[in-house]
Amino acid sequence: MKEQNKFFSIENILLIVFALMSFSIGIWTNYRSMWLESINFNVQSISRILSVALICSSIIAFIISLFSSKIKVKNVIVLSMIIRIISFILLLSIKNEFIIKTSMLLTIMCEVIFTISFFPLLSNVNKSDKIYKKKTVVEYFSKDAGIIICGLLIGISFGKYVFDYNGCLIISLISTIISCILLLFMRDIEKTQEKLTLKSSFKKIFTSKINNIFLLNQLIINISYGIVFDLVILLLTSYVNLNVTIASIFIIISNLLGSILSSIFNKFSNKLSGYISTIIKFGTRSIGYLLAVLLNNNIGFIIAIVLAHVTSRILEDKVTGVYQRTVDNDSQFLFENIRYFISSVGEGIGTFLAGILLLGSFKVLFLGAFIVTLIQTLIQLYLEKINNKRSI
Repeated sequence: MKEQNKFFSIENILLIVFALMSFSIGIWTNYRSMWLESINFNVQSISRILSVALICSSIIAFIISLFSSKIKVKNVIVLSMIIRIISFILLLSIKNEFIIKTSMLLTIMCEVIFTISFFPLLSNVNKSDKIYKKKTVVEYFSKDAGIIICGLLIGISFGKYVFDYNGCLIISLISTIISCILLLFMRDIEKTQEKLTLKSSFKKIFTSKINNIFLLNQLIINISYGIVFDLVILLLTSYVNLNVTIASIFIIISNLLGSILSSIFNKFSNKLSGYISTIIKFGTRSIGYLLAVLLNNNIGFIIAIVLAHVTSRILEDKVTGVYQRTVDNDSQFLFENIRYFISSVGEGIGTFLAGILLLGSFKVLFLGAFIVTLIQTLIQLYLEKINNKRSI
């Protein structure tokens, strides 16, 4: 009986909610660009739509953060899920360009809000290093599962129906609905505590030099991320000339490799310094991008994309989690909103730059990614230096 109660603890149910939403986000993040292309949007239009949606989402998330001392995080998450469900239904039923762009903005906005809000909610239950690592593994494997299932189903006939990108959208919708229902029935997640005023929270966050440099680097990191990742399925199909199924399998294998290595690194990451973790994570990615520029062929491009996927998943607890966990619970929600506001702006800029760089060549795209990634690596090393001095 004790084991059963432990399994159905608030912490584990929250992780199930997180797994279902990560599953849904993994599907839609990977296939939304292909869905747009299937209804006759070109690469540059898709780039603009996604970049504008990400930047608008970050602005909305920042506005929400201004009310962080007056709202319950759980209610914010539930509302974002409901809006996402409605947006998916509109995408499935109405093929008007304005409705599509608006719904796309809303789905991305809700993904951002969920990602922002979940860790502060989980922190009320458990804020340990162990739970952060568990959350990271759950997120990666759930997103991979969504990509795997849809990647394998695309093109398969079920009677008169052929599974296509609308099928991916439907599965993502169902997963969001189940996750929303589970969270709705959860009670007493947020502990009653006195919250800081907005002014006090801002002061507490921005008087820290480490927080300021960390947030600046989040902007640079996500510019680099947006340049390569947000259009990766289109890059593989339109520029490397893989078909959709092969491209999906390629992403699946890259993500699984990253998730497996992430689990391995989690077992001994405590023995690695911040410097070594930074060099492994960002230095390796920089080398991959540089290799793509120097080789200037599909082999170099594929190696770079594999390394980018793998390194995006390893050692997150060392380069991101350690700085998230230092923020007190009374400022955590505001901090996460600010962090994701900055990250979303960065990713939006990166996605927009990707469309411009691709007008040059695939090589130019990776050259841009290399330069930005090198800058972020240097900033992260400087951040580690400051953090180490503080710890002494």
